[in-house]
Amino acid sequence: MLTLFFPVKQVIKNNRSWLFMALTIFLVTAVIFYFSTLTTPVMPGEPAGEHLDPLEDLFSLILGTPPLISAFLVFMNNFLSMAQMLLLGFLAGISPLFTLGLNGSLVGSLLAFTTREGIPLLPSIVFGLLPHGIFELFAFFLCGAIGLKFGYHCVASPLPGKTRLQSFRYIWKEAISILPLVVILLVAAALIEVMITPQLLETIL
Repeated sequence: MLTLFFPVKQVIKNNRSWLFMALTIFLVTAVIFYFSTLTTPVMPGEPAGEHLDPLEDLFSLILGTPPLISAFLVFMNNFLSMAQMLLLGFLAGISPLFTLGLNGSLVGSLLAFTTREGIPLLPSIVFGLLPHGIFELFAFFLCGAIGLKFGYHCVASPLPGKTRLQSFRYIWKEAISILPLVVILLVAAALIEVMITPQLLETIL
C-alpha cells in the first residue's frame, strides 16, 4: 500500500549520520569564524560590527513592527531559507552545504562581536541563542541533513538497491514527511525569538 508520508521518528532515526554531518559543518564553520573574527584587528575608524550591518538592519525592521507581525517575518525568513536548503539539495548538495556554512559563519561572527563588546560568550549563547535556537536549529539541521542526503544520493551514489530516480523519490518523500514538524518548530522559534529572547538579552546587556 502506497503512503504519502513516512513516520517522522523513522525519518530522523534513518538520517542520524546526515544530521551529525549537518551539525558538524555548522559548528566547524561557527568556531572558525568566531576565532578568526575575534583575532582580526579592527581597522581604525571601522565599527566592530560593520559586516553585520545588513543583518542588524533586518532585525531592527523586524523588531520595529508589532510582535505577531515580527514573528511572522522571522518565520517566513527562516522557512524560505530552510525550504530551499531542503528541496534544492538534489543539485549536488550545494544549497544545504552553502547555507549551513553561511549560517555557521554568521553565528560565529556575531558571537565574536558580542565578545569584543565585553559580553561573555556563555551568557550570549544561553540567553541570546538557546531559547529559540533549540527549536530553530533542530529544524535547520534536519533540513540540512535531508538536503545533503539529496545531493549525495541523487548525484554521487544512489541509495542501495535503487536507481537515482528512485532515490530522488524516496528522499523527496522523507523531505515532505518532515515539513509539518519543521513548520511547527519554526513557529515556536519565531515566537520565542520575538517575545522572549529580547527580554533575556536585557539581563546581560
